[in-house]
Amino acid sequence: MDMHSKNELTAAVAPRYFKATKQEKRLMLDEYCANTGLDRKYTSRKMKKDFLDPPEERRTRKRNRPSTYGVVLTPLVALWQIADCPCGWRLKEQLPVLIQKATSFDELPLSEQQTVLLQSISPATIDRMLKGQWRLKRKKTNSQTKKGNPYSLIPFAVDLEKVCDVGILEIDLVAHCGGSAVGSFVNTLSTTEFTSGWQESEAIMGKHKEAVRAGLVEIQKRLPIPLKGIDFDSGSEFVNDVIWQFCQEMKLTISKSRPYTKNDNAHIEQKNWTNVRRIIGYLRLDTEEERDLLNDLYRNELRLYINFFQPSGKLISKQRVGSKVKRIYDKPKTPYQRLLERDDVDPANKRKLRAIYDELNPFELKRRIDDKLAKLVSLAQRKGAA
Repeated sequence: MDMHSKNELTAAVAPRYFKATKQEKRLMLDEYCANTGLDRKYTSRKMKKDFLDPPEERRTRKRNRPSTYGVVLTPLVALWQIADCPCGWRLKEQLPVLIQKATSFDELPLSEQQTVLLQSISPATIDRMLKGQWRLKRKKTNSQTKKGNPYSLIPFAVDLEKVCDVGILEIDLVAHCGGSAVGSFVNTLSTTEFTSGWQESEAIMGKHKEAVRAGLVEIQKRLPIPLKGIDFDSGSEFVNDVIWQFCQEMKLTISKSRPYTKNDNAHIEQKNWTNVRRIIGYLRLDTEEERDLLNDLYRNELRLYINFFQPSGKLISKQRVGSKVKRIYDKPKTPYQRLLERDDVDPANKRKLRAIYDELNPFELKRRIDDKLAKLVSLAQRKGAA
């Protein structure tokens, strides 16, 4: 018997139970506990509670306390959507920036009262207010990466001491093959800088080693800091002579994860969903027009939107408390903010980043991203209908 059935039985038995004699109550409890498997003491308390305070009345009872943040629900939803629907913990840290940008670019009319309330709202209240909003659901797909024959010269990342230096990229491929891996299709070469989380992506056709190398060259041009090394999984698209020679020519450190150990590349594995799959989806992209449109998005609006306006927290420490693990995170920050805080980043590069940030309008970036995504979906659907 499920919980719903037990509650229905309790609602039917409770009125008769409180009118019965002591002997009748004992027999009714015996029968009820035999049918439901519940404890007698718990059953008697449940009978009393449901009789005096029926569940249907508890569900409809409303508190008379006035709403403090009701006047900011509409602008909060608008800012949440512009920030790409983050959790309250991340959105709270980004609200001052979004409010300042909305005011300076005249994107969202906010009264003085709304501005004060938005700046004082807590992450828990944000989550409660946005609870009913539409959220994207994660889908699962099979990986298209094959295990290669790693060169013995390429060390495992866990054995290196300098793998956490600024300028080290974790890289991976995300396949846009739809429901079938037959034929040639577009792959996203996704990269994330370890210390700051700076994200760069490039769309390539297929997964040939030369295409991967060309994608890395394009990504290197857009990085705000010098590239010092790359870290990848044991796929044959990375573990080959072309990528090895590229790293030797550019004097880059090179490392790989242990086979079948995704946690060795935890940062890029997480960003594959957050910054690629959740945005692009699971469409099959297999034409040059689709690849070029995807690169137009990656090289312009999307990289600016993610790196300047998408905060994330970094794990500081883990502590086991009994059977649970307590994780401590730092304050959510954007990759742009994390680079500005580092002492080992060239001041000239910081000045360039600040100049770019001052000119950016996240509202306009979001509109352009949505327009290009709609065009990409239209191309894929038109191709499928032909």
